[in-house]
Formats: sequence, C-alpha cells, structure tokens
Amino acid sequence: MVSLQQHHCRLARSATLIIALLLGQSGAWAAVCANPGRDGQGGSDAVINSYFTGPATQTLSPGTRTFSLTRQRGTAPLRAGDLALLLQVQGASMNTANHADYGQLQGHGLVAEWVRIDRVEGEQVWAQGGGSGGGLLHGYVNAPASREQGRRRWQLVRVPQYEHFSLQQDSRALPWDGYTGGVLAVDVRRKVALNGHRLSVAGAGFRGGPALSLQGALGRPADWRYPAPSVQDRQAGYGHHASKGEGVAGTPVLLLEAGNGYPDGDMGRGAPANAGGGGNGLDLSHLRLGNGGGGGNGSVGGHGMPVEGGGLGGHVAPRALVLGGGGGAAARRKNDGGQGGAGGGLLLIRAAGLQGQGGLDLRGAAGSAAGDVGGGGGSGGTLWLDLPVTDSLAITPDHAGGAGAKGGGQGGDGQLLARGERQWPGFQPLSVAGAEAGFRCRPAGHWITGVLFEDNGAGGGQAFNQRRDGEEASLPGLMLTLKDPVSGWKKTTTSDASGAFQFRLSEAQSRGQTLELSLSLPEGQQLPELPSLNGERGQRHGHQVRWPLQATADRHSGPLPLGLIAEPGWQAPDDTVLAPGGTAVLAFEYRAPVAGQVQFHSDHPAVRGLLMDRACSGDSEQWQSGQNAGWTVMAGERLCVRVPVRFGGQATRIPVTATTLPHNAPTGFIIAPQQTSVKILPGS
Repeated sequence: MVSLQQHHCRLARSATLIIALLLGQSGAWAAVCANPGRDGQGGSDAVINSYFTGPATQTLSPGTRTFSLTRQRGTAPLRAGDLALLLQVQGASMNTANHADYGQLQGHGLVAEWVRIDRVEGEQVWAQGGGSGGGLLHGYVNAPASREQGRRRWQLVRVPQYEHFSLQQDSRALPWDGYTGGVLAVDVRRKVALNGHRLSVAGAGFRGGPALSLQGALGRPADWRYPAPSVQDRQAGYGHHASKGEGVAGTPVLLLEAGNGYPDGDMGRGAPANAGGGGNGLDLSHLRLGNGGGGGNGSVGGHGMPVEGGGLGGHVAPRALVLGGGGGAAARRKNDGGQGGAGGGLLLIRAAGLQGQGGLDLRGAAGSAAGDVGGGGGSGGTLWLDLPVTDSLAITPDHAGGAGAKGGGQGGDGQLLARGERQWPGFQPLSVAGAEAGFRCRPAGHWITGVLFEDNGAGGGQAFNQRRDGEEASLPGLMLTLKDPVSGWKKTTTSDASGAFQFRLSEAQSRGQTLELSLSLPEGQQLPELPSLNGERGQRHGHQVRWPLQATADRHSGPLPLGLIAEPGWQAPDDTVLAPGGTAVLAFEYRAPVAGQVQFHSDHPAVRGLLMDRACSGDSEQWQSGQNAGWTVMAGERLCVRVPVRFGGQATRIPVTATTLPHNAPTGFIIAPQQTSVKILPGS
C-alpha cells in the first residue's frame, strides 16, 4: 500500500524529471523545481517556517552552491528537496551626515531568490538556484557595522511545500531577532483556505528603538544623529536624545549584544533609511523631550512631535522583499515606556488560489508611552503574492502602520507586491528569481509542454534526433492551439524566447475529455518526423499537424519536441543589363538549412558553367559544368555560386536550381529543389 505522502513524493519526483527532460530539450527552459506537495496537508501549526543564517562575516558570491548555516530557529530541520527563500534582510547604505539629508538611501542590495536544497551535511548546505552553474543568482553578505555602513544580515527561510493548506488556527512568523525571523512563507500546490483564520506577520519585522532614561550630555536640539551612551553612561543615566529604530540600513547598538550600531551614532531624530528617528532631548536636563518617528515601508512614517525635535518618520523602502521599519524611541527622563513599535514582517504566498474568509495581517506594532511622550509606531510589512493570472483577490490585506504613542509618529503603510504585472488595486509588480512555485511546477490540473527548435545539427548538434543540442536555434513566436472538438472551446499560446510552450488547465477543466493540440507549420518550415505525444502519433492535415490527448487531472502531456527544418535560402542577383554578345559572372547566394550536400544545376544555353565561391569572396574556388556533384555543407553555412553567362541579345531569364540532400534524414523526408532566376535585358 502506497501512502498519500509517498504518492505526493513520487509525483513530485516525476514533475522534477519532466522539467529536467524539458531542460535537456530546450537548453533554456529556466525552471528549477523542488518537490511540490511533499509536506502534504498544512494549516494546523501556528509556526510553519524555520529560519537559518550563517557566520557573522560570511559572504555568498553569485554562483555559490554550498555554504554554512550556524544559527537556526523553528522546529523543522533543513532537508534535501526542501524549498527555501534566501534574502538579504539588511544591507542598505545611506547618507550619515549630521544634517537634514541624514538617512536617505544611497543603495540597498536587498536581493532575494528561491532555492532548492540538494544536500545537507551538518552545517554545510548545497543549494541550487537560477544563477551560473545552478548556483546563486545574487550575492549575500553578513557583516558587522563599519564606519561607513550599518550591519548587514542575510537569512535562509525553509518554506514548506504543501499539497493543501487549510488553516485550523492563525499562523504566524517568528519575529525578527536581529539574525532570523520576520517571514511567513508558504508554497501550496493547490489552494490556501483561510477558514476565518489569519496569516500574520503583525509586529514581526524590524524592531523599534529601545528607550533609555537619560539626562545631561552635550547633544544639541538640532542633532540628526548622536553617539549612543556607553555601558557605564547607561548605568548612570547619562546621555542625550533617543534611539533610532531598526531597518534595512542597520541595527542601533542598544539592540545588539556587542559591536557597533549605525555609523556616527544611533541616537537622534534623523531617520535611518526605513527606520524611524529617535526623539531629541531639547535641553541638557531632558525636561523638554521629543517623541519618536514612525517606521517607513510602502509610505513614509509619521514624524514625532514637536516639529523642532521629534524623530522623523522612516523613509519609503525600496520595492523589494523587506521587513517593515521599526519606530524610533521617545526621549525619556525617567520610568518605563517610550519604545518604538516593531514593523510588520514579510508574508509570501505561492499557491494555486487564495480563498475563504480570514485575514492577511501585516500591521506594524504601536509605540509605547512614557509620561507625556511616546515612541513611534512600526510600519506595515510587505505582502508578496504568486497566484495564477486568472485568480481574483477577494481579501483585503491589513498593512497599516502602528500608532505612535502620545506625540509619536504613525508607522507608514506596508508594501503590496505580486509576481509580474497585476491588476489588483494597490499592488506593484516584483519578480523573484529561482525555484518556481509548486503550482507552476506541477499544476493540479492537466498541463501540456513542448519546445520548438531547428533540428538541423548546427554547431556540433545532431540533426533529426528530436533533441535540441549543439547550437540549434530556438523558434519563438510560433502559435499552437488546444481545442475541444466537441464543445468548440479553444485556447492558444505562442512559443517563448527559448522555443518552449505550455498550456495549463485547471482541475475543473481537466475532466478526462479528449482534446486536440495543433501547430500550423509556418511558411518555409517542415516537420521531418512526427513525434508522439503520450504514445499517440501526430497526424498531418496539409500544413497543420495535430495530436489527440486526454485532459486528465494531475497529469502531464509532453514534453513534445518539435524539431523543424527550414527551406534552404536561395537568392538570385538583381536583374542585369548586358550588351548583345557581352559576358558577365552572376553571383547566386545559398544558405544551407541542414548538414548534407547541395547540387546546383542550370540547363540554360547561356550558362557556360558554375563557379563555386564558398567564402562569397568574389574568388572562384572550383569549376564545374552541367549537373554538379554534391557539395558538402554544414547547417547554416552561407556560400555563393558564380554563374558565367554569354548574352545573345534577346531578353531572357536564366534559372538555377539548388537541390539539398540532407545527411541522415528520416525515411521519406526530402527537401524540394529550390529554383531562382535572374533576368538579363539588352542594353548598351
């Protein structure tokens, strides 16, 4: 008896094999798949992701396949075949000058990609991505803060691959702790059913600035940044201004176990990138105090009060997979409170659909009060969706920023992002490279795939083998049709830049009915041999070829290799004017469609022979007359035939025929002789 879990694993391996075969056929079908549906039914656990990162100074270069993971949170270990999201959480650079431009982004490097885990041995992990040699597409950096740039951190998030995901309780992300967390990501082969529950990253993003009771020091009311107090100064309550929040450009030192915080200081009203600024102490005794600024993300955070000393709201974050910015702290003289609120986290959903009542909660957390002042709210988080193009979105995400306490700034709204161009109001497009979604790798309905290419043996390939190899060219832009002969339903698609095509049918469209796939051969192209589709051989109907198939759910038809051969290129020179009795050498140009031989021939009495000019240089290499022997040619080779003629004085048209004899052609396949001609007219 085969368990459902084993069945899912076998189907996943089959899907991966199909993609691998298609990769071999097209050479450019850039799909990396993990194991869609391997984790079965999901929705009963409150926390579904596990989080990992590497050593404090580990850098991953583009193309990397193996790296170390030294820190883990979450219960599920990392295993071969897992899907994971690798992202640079912090790494932005900003203006650090002590003036109004403080905190403006100068670059961010907040890249991300989906990877498949191929092997795990202790702390060593082997991953496959969409970069060179199957490695990482981007580079990632873990590094402590320097004098020029704040702390940089990346993390790897294990993303469960569910067959179904039906929530039985709210699901949430572990909050960001400075190393990992803040991300809730799910990959579902079928649909996500909320069932009245929430997917929540509320308050799981960048942390708000911590508040300290301070008085004294030499800060100025107009400071945009100021050094954080030392450990000894903190014990004495000596220092000035309040801490900034945490964001994409770094972490304030008061949130670190050791090391440095933001360059040139962590305190003061300047907003570091998307984090809120801390409130300023407006006098040396901290009797007049500023409130913290709200964190930023999709919109700027609100400024803390008063205008002349409140922390500024965090800047708008780049369009990327980012955590919401933490709010800035309030300047506090005594007692508790005044902390900034944490930002919302990052929620990613890749599924065949999203249904049911429930919530997507990305709200930022509120700041806390300390007497008459308060911290800024954290910004809303970031939502990224990868759903079928036809899917509607009936759920309104809650991505508002948290409230500021007292006079603290409100957190800015989060970001709403989706794969590709979407029509959902408020969503912006963002593509994330790497391993594809499970519902794309192995759709729940029926799918048909194939690839169109020139099966001519170019560049060391083998002609007529129904496999794209060597330098055989892809054939983009060719239309294929899938139709139901009974109902008249029809769908069309075109081959992409790599020559690949695909049709995807939903479960509702996959009822076991007989459909017909067809291709109308473009002018000048032939299909030497009809490949079979699911054991069914194609049929020719004039210039159209057709294949029957059964549209059964959870099945794949293909990959169908369609290797075409083009007609030879055979071009005559322009019409020529000659004096009676004059002679000329006319150059015809030939381009070989496939490796083999070509014969040139003309019966016209004015033709005195044929000169072979293989390099089209104007110099004749060899001379033949009458019916030529076969000249050996390679696929795509261009050569010229120079035809000496003597003009008798009467207008005449001189035809020359090129007959191509391909090597190793299938039985019955021929390329029709090509004839072209040049007209000679009398003149002086």
